[in-house]
Amino acid sequence: MSAAELAPFVRTGGLGNAVAGLAGALARLGHDVTVTVPGYRDLEPEGTPAGGSWYRIPDPLLDVLAYRDAAFARPGVYGPEPGTGYDDNWLRFGRFARATADLAGDFDVLHLHDAHVGAAALLAPIPTVFTIHNAAHPMLGPLDEAAALLGVAPDAAVLGGGLEWYGSANYLKAGMVGADRVTTVSPGHAAELAVPETSFGLSGIVASLAHPIVGILNGIDTTSWDPATDDALPAPFSAGDLRGKRKSRAALMATAGLTDGVVFGNVGRMARQKGLGLLEPTIGELTAEGVRLVLVGNGELDAMVDEWVQQYPGAVAHLPYQDPLSRLVSAGADAYLMPSEFEPCGLGQMYSMRYGTPPVVRLTGGLADSVLDIDEHDERGTGLGFRTFEPESLAKTMRRAMRYHLGLPRLWDRMQVNGMTVDWSWEARAAEYETVYAAAS
Repeated sequence: MSAAELAPFVRTGGLGNAVAGLAGALARLGHDVTVTVPGYRDLEPEGTPAGGSWYRIPDPLLDVLAYRDAAFARPGVYGPEPGTGYDDNWLRFGRFARATADLAGDFDVLHLHDAHVGAAALLAPIPTVFTIHNAAHPMLGPLDEAAALLGVAPDAAVLGGGLEWYGSANYLKAGMVGADRVTTVSPGHAAELAVPETSFGLSGIVASLAHPIVGILNGIDTTSWDPATDDALPAPFSAGDLRGKRKSRAALMATAGLTDGVVFGNVGRMARQKGLGLLEPTIGELTAEGVRLVLVGNGELDAMVDEWVQQYPGAVAHLPYQDPLSRLVSAGADAYLMPSEFEPCGLGQMYSMRYGTPPVVRLTGGLADSVLDIDEHDERGTGLGFRTFEPESLAKTMRRAMRYHLGLPRLWDRMQVNGMTVDWSWEARAAEYETVYAAAS
């Protein structure tokens, strides 16, 4: 496998968790799994020589190889600060993809994750699988320079070739066109990528592929994310005994400085894609009605969220990300808020359901695959959803959640237990990937 991130060594979001989860599950199933990652500056002190430009990062399950290159000896992962990107990322990750392809000859299958390593699909001498985690970030660069860097066949850089995209090099396209099989991180997102309106311009490429994109929902580490054993929580609880969850709620409210109300939690990047901007027109009305918000993370919407904190003291809290706090939000909130404009898979809703917190989501991509609206699915419902990406739709669904939470405790309990008893493990997903590997070979 190859990716720009691998938890816990380097992680900026869900990609690192997903790669680590799948790789670990495959290793536990008996596969010999090697993962290559760029040799970021913070990784090198942990490594030991492994030959050539590679050094090894110790891991109990996986063989983790980091690529030593001066281009990665800089602050940050993609840029010096979260949400930024270096202008020469096409060069940095192109070198890494080329080195990974050179290394791949001794393996049975090469599994490439996202655009950062997509170019390796044009170069690898073995069967390849390419997974699209986020098609909104295609990794573009100057066509002639990228083609020379990669040493690709001349036809890859001509109009319509495997690397070319409107006069630029596109590593996401390279991964899709060059791989033997292409997957993405939910069945819903696989369908979205085939439709012009939701494909980020890729629907024509999708239609040209020899095989349809396979959608496989991500999993989570259910051993680590277990409310019965999680040390980050003040008391354990389970689907059979939810009493300890009340202590997590009290601890979260104290940590966030909230007054009493219905607590909606969210952990993640404060990015427009995540949909929190939908709250802006109705935040005053909702907080007056009893909505309480705990928002954990940072990003481009920080200023808006911080203004809410000033305007509605005791009703809105904005806290920096910490892993124990993210777990407390999943366990202690009454509902988990995830109104994304688009969401290829999403993990926050899985964590929250695992911890007995029904999610309120926009039913798109992986959110529609993983969250069953209680009004549409009755006995199997795990949360509440809306479809139109508009402030009124979100506000209506949050009010519905408040009514159900306060007035229909048996229904709320049903959603909690349903979500906690779904198999969210990576082992269930790994078997689906084994089928894809066999087809690629």
